[in-house]
Amino acid sequence: MISEIKSAIVYKLKELYPLIINRYTDDNVPQNFKKPSFFVSVIDQEYDKRMNAKYKGLISFDVAYFSDKGVAEIKSDCLAKQEVLLREFDLVGTYRIKNKNARITDNVLHMTFDVNYSEMKVETGIPMQTQTTNTTI
Repeated sequence: MISEIKSAIVYKLKELYPLIINRYTDDNVPQNFKKPSFFVSVIDQEYDKRMNAKYKGLISFDVAYFSDKGVAEIKSDCLAKQEVLLREFDLVGTYRIKNKNARITDNVLHMTFDVNYSEMKVETGIPMQTQTTNTTI
């Protein structure tokens, strides 16, 4: 499930910023990544069992933006990206974004948010049992 949500986030970033071609996730970060770039990582995850084979999850993400601008322009570049991300990150694929928050730390924009999801575990390979009923009276 996490990889599906990450893919949806990366796709949304491609929609909003097609010219920024460097988008990394926490499972494929190169040693010397190129700027400008977005970095998507999982901060926290909660997972609860509900009735029967149903589960409810909450995943917290951090989308970091690394600017390629000069020192004097980094802040304004990050603020421009922050404004667009906060406005446009309401729905990512089929997932609704909640608890959006953005801040600039050490010239890196960090936007954090939560994604709620539900899933159902489907058992496969278990044959159905048949039952015969005598209906003669």
